[in-house]
Amino acid sequence: MGEEARVSPLKNFVAGGVAGACLLLAGHPLDTIKVRLQTQPKAPCAQYVLYRGTYDCFRKTVTKEGVLGLYKGMGAPLAGVAPMMAISFFGFGLGKQLQQPDPNKPLT
Repeated sequence: MGEEARVSPLKNFVAGGVAGACLLLAGHPLDTIKVRLQTQPKAPCAQYVLYRGTYDCFRKTVTKEGVLGLYKGMGAPLAGVAPMMAISFFGFGLGKQLQQPDPNKPLT
């Protein structure tokens, strides 16, 4: 079996930050649509609602604001999620190194 090198804690930290950003890029548009559906004005009749459903909300948002409209308000979550995931990945890597002094032996 080949010699396994330890993963640098800095690599784990950076990978966690990138993973957090990717998580947010994938999930934020869905969250934006959910919030718009939840906060639309109440209408006395179903005919007068702003959005008829998820797809309708998505279509109207992209038509009126473009694709970037789905990513409105992403700055604050990005400022929290990326560092949180970076610390999580860093802690996982550090914990693994503490549990596995020899990188050639598998964890049990």
